[in-house]
Amino acid sequence: MNIKQMTLAVLTAATGAAMAVMPEVSNVTMTQVPNRLVTITYQLVNAPAVVTLDIETNANPSAAADDAGWTSIGGRAICNAQGDVWKKVGESGTFNGTITWRPDQAWTDEVGNGFKIAANGARARVTAWPLDNTPAYMVVDISDAATAATEKKYYPAAGFVPNGVTNSLYKTTMLLMRKIMAKDVTWTMGSTPDEPKRTASKEGTHQVTLTNNYYIGVYEVTQSQWSQVATNSTAAAIFTAEQFMRPMEKLSYNEIRNAANTYVANAAYNWPNDPNPSSFLGLLRLKTGIDFDLPSEAQWEFAARAGHGSGYWNDGSPILTTEPDANLNRLGRYLNNPSSNSSATPTATMAPADGGTAIVGSYEPNDWGLYDMHGNVWEWCLDWYQADIATATDVSGNNYNGRVNIDPSNSANYLSGESASGKDRVRRGGNWNKTASDCRSAFRGQYGPAERGTGNGNGFRVVCTAGLQ
Repeated sequence: MNIKQMTLAVLTAATGAAMAVMPEVSNVTMTQVPNRLVTITYQLVNAPAVVTLDIETNANPSAAADDAGWTSIGGRAICNAQGDVWKKVGESGTFNGTITWRPDQAWTDEVGNGFKIAANGARARVTAWPLDNTPAYMVVDISDAATAATEKKYYPAAGFVPNGVTNSLYKTTMLLMRKIMAKDVTWTMGSTPDEPKRTASKEGTHQVTLTNNYYIGVYEVTQSQWSQVATNSTAAAIFTAEQFMRPMEKLSYNEIRNAANTYVANAAYNWPNDPNPSSFLGLLRLKTGIDFDLPSEAQWEFAARAGHGSGYWNDGSPILTTEPDANLNRLGRYLNNPSSNSSATPTATMAPADGGTAIVGSYEPNDWGLYDMHGNVWEWCLDWYQADIATATDVSGNNYNGRVNIDPSNSANYLSGESASGKDRVRRGGNWNKTASDCRSAFRGQYGPAERGTGNGNGFRVVCTAGLQ
C-alpha cells in the first residue's frame, strides 16, 4: 500500500459559542513500514477531545486535499486502529497523538486479499470532537473485565462500529448507544385524531422542545447485559430458550432504579435523585462512571419516532387500520405478527421463533438505527403516569413541554402537584402479546412501579447524557 503523507486538520463544530477553545488537529502524517503497519501521528491543540479516524483514497494521486474525489475506504476497515483514537485524548493544551493501523488485516476484498492503491493515493483524516459534542455512537463495555477508565469508545457512524451494530457483543457484554440530536428541536408529541388505532384520552398532541441531546440504547437491555451488572438480582425472565440475547423482562420499575435487588421502592431514590446504588442503574453507574438512567417518556417518544409524525411507524410507513398491520410486521414482535407464533400460549422454554419475545434486533430498525421500539417488551420511563399531559402544567403553571412528570419539590407527586402515591409509572412501546394499537409511538401505557408484570413483558432501555462522561 502506498501512502500519501500529508497534513489534514479536521474540526467538529461545538454546541456552544466558545469557538476559541475548539479542539484543532494539525500536522497529520501517515507512514508505512515493510510489515505493513501504518503509523499516523497528529497534533491536537486545545485538548482534551474525542478523536476519530478515517482513511481516504483517490483515483488521482495528485488530487488536492479538498478534492471531491477523495472517499472513505469505509469504517469497517478502520475501526481496528489502535492508540490515541476512538476515545478522549489529552488533558490540556497541546497533545501529540499516535495511531497504528494494520490495513492488511482489515482492508481486504471479498476473498481476503489486501487492496493496493497508486502511490500517494491514501491519506488519514483525523477528527477532534469537543467533549460536549461527542460522536454518533458510544460503545460501553460492561463485561467483568471492564473498568470505568477503559470501557468507553466513540465512533462517528454506524459503519465504524467494530464488527457491525448487529454483532452479538452489543446484545451480551457491551451497550451500544446512539446519539439523539434533540436539543432545541420543537416537535409534536402525541397523535392526531386521524391516526388509526388512536386512544384519544391518552394521546393529545402538544408541542415539546427538549433541552439536551442524549444517547439511547440501540437495543433493549438483554438478559445477558442484566446479569453482567445486577449479579445479586432476584429477577428472572419468563422465556429461557436462547435467552441471553432476548430482552430482560418481568422487571418492576423499582428494581431497575429505586430498589436494592428487590421490587420494593425506596422513595429517597425517586428521580431527580440518583438511583439506588444497589439497583441495576446504580450498579451500572458505579461500573461505568456514566449517568445511565431510564428515558423520560418525551425522550422515548422522540427517539422512537425517528423524525416521523402522527400516523406513521418509525420507518416512515403508514399505520394501517388492519390487524395485524403489515407495515409493523417488519419492525417488531407483537401479537399476531405472522413472522412468529406470538399468539401461542407461552411456555418458559419457548424459542423466539415460536413466540414470546424475540432476540433483540431481530426486526428492522427505525430510521435512526434503533431496534424494537415497537413491540417485544414494554419499556419503562421515568415519569409518573398522568392521562392528560397535553394540557399538564407544573405547580407554577408552566407548560409540561416534555419534562419528566415529577414535581421536583416532591418526587412523590405529579408535575401538577397532585399526589401520585401508589399510582402508576409510564411504560411505552407495547410488547410481544399486545396488538399493533399498543405498539404505536404515541401510545402511553401505565403500570404499577412495584409490579413485575409476569406475562406482560416489562423491560427497558437506557439513556445517558450526550457528551463525554
